[in-house]
Amino acid sequence: MGIFSFFNNKKQASHIRYSKDNIPNSVKAIDLHLDRFFDKKEDIVVLDEIESKTIHRDIYIIKANQERPFHILLSCGMSALPMEIPDDIESSEFCEVMMLLPKDWNIEYESFSDEKNYWPFRLMKELMILPHPNETWLGYGHTYTYEDSEEYTEGLGFNSVILLSSMELSSEFTEIKLNNNKVIDIYTLIPLYKEELRYKKENGTTKLLEKFDDFNIEEIIKVGRKNVCI
Repeated sequence: MGIFSFFNNKKQASHIRYSKDNIPNSVKAIDLHLDRFFDKKEDIVVLDEIESKTIHRDIYIIKANQERPFHILLSCGMSALPMEIPDDIESSEFCEVMMLLPKDWNIEYESFSDEKNYWPFRLMKELMILPHPNETWLGYGHTYTYEDSEEYTEGLGFNSVILLSSMELSSEFTEIKLNNNKVIDIYTLIPLYKEELRYKKENGTTKLLEKFDDFNIEEIIKVGRKNVCI
């Protein structure tokens, strides 16, 4: 945790991070986008990366309120550089990821020494850097897991995530339009059990989502939720 700092608000963080010209970042684009949807009364804090390589990685934490019973974790940095999209694929070369955590999730910085609280943040940080040194890309329906297929933290059950379109937030929020007529797509991350990951690889994203519908699996992360493939 020593390479990160915690800012009490995004404006305080932006003033500092705009000056980091040597490492590409998406701070300005993400800040302007959030200003369209959230006013100054919103409780937004930033988990900021102090030392960066390739890109500068932040995570915005938009805290739950009475109208929105979940926290939004939104990455900021992956879209600072274009991804390598295959010629036969129609997908934006810029993307970010988000996770929706239940309002009772401990998102205080002091709690991050416990992996049961921190694993979503660690996972997002890993995904943010993945496309660029590996000259690859991330898009709808892609999955990510460790090579050894271990759980993200002991006793969690989830060993992978799938990138999907948000069900809770509108397309106006999850598509950031840039001045050059390009867009940053924001994908939501849904954790998967190993059996669900196997089913998706064998049957495709649509079939897995049909199973999610059958069991009313929500976008908001729920530790201990039903495994739809056992």
